[in-house]
Amino acid sequence: MSNRIPLSLGLLLLGAILSSGCTTCQHTAFAESLKPVEQVRVLAPARAKVYAFFMNGADILELNGFSELQHELTCAGFPKIYYAQRADREWYREELHRLHRDDPDARFLLVSYGSAADQIQELACQVTQEQIPLDAVVYIDPIGVKGDLTQNVPYRAVILKSHHWRAAPRLKAAETVTVNNIGHISLPKHPATVQAIVSLMTESALKVPLPDNTVNCLPILNQARPIPRPADPKVIAAPPPGWEFLCPNMR
Repeated sequence: MSNRIPLSLGLLLLGAILSSGCTTCQHTAFAESLKPVEQVRVLAPARAKVYAFFMNGADILELNGFSELQHELTCAGFPKIYYAQRADREWYREELHRLHRDDPDARFLLVSYGSAADQIQELACQVTQEQIPLDAVVYIDPIGVKGDLTQNVPYRAVILKSHHWRAAPRLKAAETVTVNNIGHISLPKHPATVQAIVSLMTESALKVPLPDNTVNCLPILNQARPIPRPADPKVIAAPPPGWEFLCPNMR
């Protein structure tokens, strides 16, 4: 008995595999960009001036989904998100100076995860002394910092911690948000974390001065479509032989 698969059956199996692959792909970026951002009550030009600088801690393999928080904020209408590791603090400092020099109306937030808290704390202290304004510094399950984070700082210090986080029990901040029934690994991409940072970035966007002539234009699909001008048969040139079906009065 032959073990060879008939050609018709092979083509059928190949078609099923290709069909399955096409229907399960997840290319959603363009579709998401077309969705209205309802949860953000500020215009896109203001949101575009809000920058968040993320710094990861010991999770260099990205097992905890800290980079997914960047994607969630982008989908929420805030595309200016930087992402780096602990060793990139000096690059962040130079980039903050460059952005502030090129656009004095830009707003800045710093966000750390885990053991990057000490680097973000030192960066925040350094750039504020160098006259770079910060709106907020967010510590997600901070490690390596202690004391009062609000002492002599001109920005909001916010701690987002998981339910069982005990690494810094005496750490003080202007605001502490505890996400119940969530562990350290799931905290960065949790909806409560996303919403807390979206709220902070929205407050920063509301501080951005916009020109008086800025208007919120309606989407193209919501605008009235123009009525087409009727064709005048008298001014239409006679078609060549064989093309009479193009005339509006002929069938």
